[in-house]
Amino acid sequence: MGIEAGTQTSVWSASRARLFDVDADSAFDRLARLARSLTGAHVGGVWLIEDDHVVRRSVDDAGDPGSAGVGGTGPGEQRTPLGRSWCAVVVAEEAPIWVDDVRADPRVRLPAEPVGAEGRAWAGCPVLDPAGDVIGVLGAIDVDVRSWSSHDRDVLATLAQAATGEVALRSALADSRAGRRDADRRAAMSGHEAQEAGRLAREAGEQAQEAGAAARYYREQARSASMQAATSEQLAVDAQRLAQLAEEHAAEAEELAATLRESLLPARLPAFPGVEVAARYRPGTGGSVLGDFYDLFPTPAGWGAVIGDVCGKGPQAARTTALARSTVRALGHTDDDPASVLAALHGVLHVWFDQRASFVTAAYAGLSPRADAPGLDVRLASAGHTEAVLQRRDGSLTVLEAGGRALGVRPEPRIALEQITLDLGDRLVLYTDGVTEARPAGGAEFEMEGLLGVLAGLGPEVDGHATADAVLAAVDTHAAGAALDDTALLVIRAVLQ
Repeated sequence: MGIEAGTQTSVWSASRARLFDVDADSAFDRLARLARSLTGAHVGGVWLIEDDHVVRRSVDDAGDPGSAGVGGTGPGEQRTPLGRSWCAVVVAEEAPIWVDDVRADPRVRLPAEPVGAEGRAWAGCPVLDPAGDVIGVLGAIDVDVRSWSSHDRDVLATLAQAATGEVALRSALADSRAGRRDADRRAAMSGHEAQEAGRLAREAGEQAQEAGAAARYYREQARSASMQAATSEQLAVDAQRLAQLAEEHAAEAEELAATLRESLLPARLPAFPGVEVAARYRPGTGGSVLGDFYDLFPTPAGWGAVIGDVCGKGPQAARTTALARSTVRALGHTDDDPASVLAALHGVLHVWFDQRASFVTAAYAGLSPRADAPGLDVRLASAGHTEAVLQRRDGSLTVLEAGGRALGVRPEPRIALEQITLDLGDRLVLYTDGVTEARPAGGAEFEMEGLLGVLAGLGPEVDGHATADAVLAAVDTHAAGAALDDTALLVIRAVLQ
């Protein structure tokens, strides 16, 4: 009895993505705690689907009122048939489900096993695999009937996107490891073939010595030499093939890193009246996954532009980047105060880092049209980020005071806020430390003086895109192709609507 599972769930390789490895679930545990703490629900959880069953993959330290209607009581402790789980509704509809009272909603009623006092309100958002199929649910359970607010929905949807990113990262890393193992196996097989060829050549030489006849001895020696030449030629062919495999693996690794970078940056910036925004991102040498990010999105009073730098590289930095960018976007849609948005992001990151030594710096500009004249009013919030540069239309340059403290370091946030006005043609330049700290091997850094020198040489008619290109060209020239760190840049200009 219960919910009829009328959809065909996709078969997901647990061994490939390591989704059902208990040691790999700390990220899901943090997402579950975030779901509970940010919505005020009694329990947050991540449930994954394996062989038409629902398995809970997260631990919620706040206490669990029971989740029989969803599936399992702890990671891997119970496998619940999908047809008897609330998760079946999310899988069937491939969309978030918001249930204020499970007793009153026919989609999640389980007549044979009543929920009782264990859980009265439930919300679930789909978690997707790289192919776009639903393989799990991130949700929250409350013991009381409640109405899920728009804030609750934004938070759970954002955390479900982070869980989807975690699945994609694990899948990509598993594929990369499988490629390396295959290349190692082929190299080992080639080595074995070379050893076997050497053994055969030694046996041929011993047989020639046993014959005793000088003529046959020399003939055997000649044949042995011919065999060795053929073996050497084959070894050369094998070495060339292995070198080609190594090059292909390196190209695949670079393509993987590029794909992850593209997934963590906006595909294109939206166009807003009265403001011109040019964005540039340049990965550092080495093909590592990025730690810098930027975004532009609408807010209740206008637009929000954010730029940030995540401590570290690789998969963990990519997870933090995805969480930081999606959190700022979700909060900025409903909150016009840039300082308040960065303070809320600090709270999310402090839980996310869970005492790990990491941090994020960010600058968030809230843009709104001026009421009394053409141009923009800007409220610039900073959390330990590099100083922004303001260039007026007359060419004058002002380095704005940076401030605040990096996000996620201490329990209490420290955000600096500065208000400025952009007249028509004025430029505001936001950037990460990949600009000012760029340097050639053994040389000096580009520093603020280098950036100011580039901007001072640009006329008032130069638009934001040409400005961004000029800065990056100067950085590349100074670093002589040796820029190790990621570089992100935003140029904001006030223009006629």
